Amino acid sequence: MAAIRFRRAVPADAARVALLPREGEAGGDPPERMARYLAGEHHPQQALPPRAMWIAMEGAEPVGYVAGHLTRRFACDGELQWIYVVPSRRRSGVGRELVGLLARWFVENGARRVCVNVGDEAARPFYLQCGAADLRPHWMVWDDVGRVLEGEAPVDGEGWGRVDDPGPGRA
Repeated sequence: MAAIRFRRAVPADAARVALLPREGEAGGDPPERMARYLAGEHHPQQALPPRAMWIAMEGAEPVGYVAGHLTRRFACDGELQWIYVVPSRRRSGVGRELVGLLARWFVENGARRVCVNVGDEAARPFYLQCGAADLRPHWMVWDDVGRVLEGEAPVDGEGWGRVDDPGPGRA
């Protein structure tokens, strides 16, 4: 099994990652909407620029992704827009690592209070394990997403994964 590597996504990645969720699973949108979101041309409710997305790669294949943006929804500073991990890599740390990468980006962009639409109630325990709390029906919140970083495993050189193209502030 190849090591998992993480990198920032670009709009052209949307076509591949949008196909990862199986029919009926939460975790994304059609490729054209994902590409427009990354390019800053599609704006979820109360979304603000900028936005960011990371992809988890196993060899040449994407196995997960996470995306988020700044927002004013529910008096939050940021919103986790999408997260998805292929079934074979769930409970392996990939999702937690993706949340950690996005959490670091939020903190670097001054966003501490971050919300997420749970989408699939089966995902609620994952968000609870990552430190989120109930906000309202179908929504959860990190009052300080920086706390996600306090327990994060090393991501470059010492952990099970490696971050490629880490973006501003991560080089």
